[in-house]
Amino acid sequence: MGKRVQGWEWRVAGWAARHPGFVAVPAALTAGVVEAPVVTGGVVAGVLAAGVGWYRGHPESWDRVAAPRLRALRRRWLSRTYLGPWWQRVMEACNLITVHRVTGAISVPRIIRIRSHSPSTETVYVRLLLGQTPKQWEEAAEALAAALRAERVGVERVRPQVIALVVQRSEPFTEVIVPPEIPADAEAVDLSRVYLGETEHGTDWCAPLVGQHWLIAGATGSGKNSVTWMALRACAPLIRDGLVRLHVVNPKGTELNALRPVCYRYAESDGDIVEVIQGFWETMQARKRVLAEQGRRTFVMSRETPLDVLVVDELGAVTGYGDRSLTRGAQAALPLILSQARALGGSVIGALQEPTKDVIPQRDLFSLRVCLRVTSAAHVDMVLGEDMRRRGALADEIPNDTSTAGIGFVVRQRSRTPMRVRAAYCDDSDIAELVRVAGWPVSELTGVGQR
Repeated sequence: MGKRVQGWEWRVAGWAARHPGFVAVPAALTAGVVEAPVVTGGVVAGVLAAGVGWYRGHPESWDRVAAPRLRALRRRWLSRTYLGPWWQRVMEACNLITVHRVTGAISVPRIIRIRSHSPSTETVYVRLLLGQTPKQWEEAAEALAAALRAERVGVERVRPQVIALVVQRSEPFTEVIVPPEIPADAEAVDLSRVYLGETEHGTDWCAPLVGQHWLIAGATGSGKNSVTWMALRACAPLIRDGLVRLHVVNPKGTELNALRPVCYRYAESDGDIVEVIQGFWETMQARKRVLAEQGRRTFVMSRETPLDVLVVDELGAVTGYGDRSLTRGAQAALPLILSQARALGGSVIGALQEPTKDVIPQRDLFSLRVCLRVTSAAHVDMVLGEDMRRRGALADEIPNDTSTAGIGFVVRQRSRTPMRVRAAYCDDSDIAELVRVAGWPVSELTGVGQR
């Protein structure tokens, strides 16, 4: 004989206990209308008037505070996507339910809450069933996207038994992001939080430059140098004041040649490239001796010990498919730089078009990795790490169009979850402003590629 299941009235009571607002608010309004209809009507009208005034009078704070909550409320309760029967159908279709072997009762993962920080993306927090793992949801991400009629679903581990589904319903980046003004004073620059663009959640995309190495991968026209230019614009006052020195390797000899006037070292030819990279490593070794003599364990940026930034515009031409003498020379110094320079005041920004193991054997030594539009699904995991594409970093599906330049994915450091981002676009006038602000006397500069 089959086992009895819990009565519907107890399930309703449990739902009401989890969502007290749906009971308390209607009850309070009903009691108010019965006991004091005039007062209640006045209060409701006042609240509506205040809301309209806020919406019209201060759109910025409305969009930051009220709009996300109202969007989340609408998507949770006024669209059928996340309501009980439809949500159960989605879970059954994606094989994310469990069935009791005796009673046949179906258990469905429960939605805890929904957040909607941007009109195009929502975050759905889900409590897993006993025995479920986040990996099962990652494997079902494509099926979930189809069932939820979304473009992409990413899976983020929040805490034990709780995950967050990042549901992208449309392209969050429909407009070009304009870079902010370059700070006038070096004191206003914070290299621990360099502004690069925006995230899919409508927040600023920032990353530290001091003590970090950046790897930027993307096909031709994907906007790789947008990230580089944003970092260098942040450094402009520091370059001018001698607190940051640029070592630029530009084998293509194209876009980055605008930096010649402000570079400490600059190279385009094979011989000069090797000399600049090896010279950067020699600078780091000299810095190590200085810190040892001063009895210091950590690097502090100053005129005596500036931050040295090595910018390599095309890593593939240097480490993978370049001239053999160039490759040997670069490969002798780059691993040492990537493994030791961060503590010595050295940072590397490397860009490449074809991310393969032969080209970036030291991938894991780059602390920030950005994957813009790529031509192969395998490239995503090669740049961001194993299983990142399965977890939602669909960089190979970004359209090959000029309107998508600068759009890509990064991995959140805490949750190890891919996040869609877009870098700000720097045009010729922005680059000219960078060179103008960073310009400084050349009397102290000597050596290869220096002006």
